[in-house]
Amino acid sequence: MSTHDTTKRETAAGCPVAHSGNTAAAQTRAPDATATGDSGYFGPGSVSWRLYSDPSSKIGGIAALLLQSLNPMMMRVFAGTSGYATDMEGRGERTGRYIDTTIFGDRAHADAAGAAVQRLHAASTWTDPRTGEELRADTQEWLAWTHNCIVYGVLRAADLYGPTLTVAEQDRFLVEQHEAARIVGITDAEFLPDSRAALDRYIDDNKDWMALTIPAAEISRSMRKPSLAGNPLKVWAAVNIQDGVLALLPDWARLLFGIEGRPMNLRAAARVTRRLVASARAGKSSEDLITEVAERVQTHPYQKLRTRN
Repeated sequence: MSTHDTTKRETAAGCPVAHSGNTAAAQTRAPDATATGDSGYFGPGSVSWRLYSDPSSKIGGIAALLLQSLNPMMMRVFAGTSGYATDMEGRGERTGRYIDTTIFGDRAHADAAGAAVQRLHAASTWTDPRTGEELRADTQEWLAWTHNCIVYGVLRAADLYGPTLTVAEQDRFLVEQHEAARIVGITDAEFLPDSRAALDRYIDDNKDWMALTIPAAEISRSMRKPSLAGNPLKVWAAVNIQDGVLALLPDWARLLFGIEGRPMNLRAAARVTRRLVASARAGKSSEDLITEVAERVQTHPYQKLRTRN
């Protein structure tokens, strides 16, 4: 799998987004909510709807996957029980569908998605052949790292690429996302920051036990040496977006990935990425953009529910 290719593909899809400062999103209801009265766990007016309907969140999601992969214990479990490193495209697609379902779906579908992921984590165990230690994917601390990386990536993307949020809105988003943490099975509130400042501290405080494992190095291989083959304009856009993803990572994470001192200036790439993200928002109202995500959830939820008579 090429992280470079995934970045290019997901950004080209132009995932819908709400404009900063546009209050139409607060009046928007998901199509299924109109019929059932169930707008899910977040709903109109939430910062979560506003951020996760924005194309910048897809870039933040890719940065989150990279940051998550620096958890060496979790990567050992995934390497021993799944094709994490060889199926990043599939993992990215499933993660995106899961997030869309839990954020924009009704509560029944959000709960079903969460239950499916909890079962997957519970079944993902690996025993170290040297020490006999059993490692479990559903370890609370590791689940929290995964969750907090997603929240961090989405907020960092908003910092650089919009929509613009106040500090109070960022803090509100952190608290809203405690519900997403509950859905995926995180029960220990100790690991869940409730403000942007606390989240930034959490990410920084965990850096000392992060490491670049072989699977993480495989995932990030194309980040260190991006492909320059193909249409020059597409290559230019893709490399800029890829570096736009890297610009979201903490300095220590880029150091672990070995991508300090890239030939392309990350700040310049971030400016280009901001323009590309803005173009993905153009011509659609917040209501249209959020509705588009909600409709996608209806047709392709993470976990389908059987119709009962």
